[in-house]
Amino acid sequence: MVGYSEGQGADLGPPSLGHFRYPLHFALLGGFGLLLIAMTQLHLAAGPSLSFALYGALHAAALAIALRAHHPIWRKCLFIAAAAALSAMTFRFGIIAGQLLGASRGNAERYAVLGLSGAMGAAAYGILIRVSGIYGLTARPLAVIGLNCMLATCAAFFVLTRFHSPEGGWLAVMWWCAFSGGLWYFDERNQRAVPGRRSDGTL
Repeated sequence: MVGYSEGQGADLGPPSLGHFRYPLHFALLGGFGLLLIAMTQLHLAAGPSLSFALYGALHAAALAIALRAHHPIWRKCLFIAAAAALSAMTFRFGIIAGQLLGASRGNAERYAVLGLSGAMGAAAYGILIRVSGIYGLTARPLAVIGLNCMLATCAAFFVLTRFHSPEGGWLAVMWWCAFSGGLWYFDERNQRAVPGRRSDGTL
């Protein structure tokens, strides 16, 4: 799956275009967010691990569908499945970290665990995106996106606790926006920095 860029130049858009169709991508995220809300209202939400797997799969699907470059369907499906597994693993990591840090003792520990989980999840997801040939995120953009996801996760948890809502779907939506917003920013900056180069997914 690595080295996908060879021979795909004919499938890429003009230099001024980003690697993804971002209006479509964010529209899909909005629709998926509404789906999560509807599932909550109808009490269709699964257990935490399955829910987080769904969060990962939905964001990955929104990326795969919005890609400008052509990729085989099987590769996109494999990417979505891997993102779902990674998201569930990140949830389990948060549970273990919470137990080690004693997150049940106070809000400070909970914020630390959530922030760490959000950042680590973003870093692992960015690496998955790169090795899957979806987009070549490098260390600096990935670090900024990870920080964005950490802050977004903590902000979402703050709002949810103030409204006494245990719904994790909002955490996912805020994380989605932080990750995709950072991805859009660095993609657009990359296109402006090298206007004569075709989009190859590198930063």
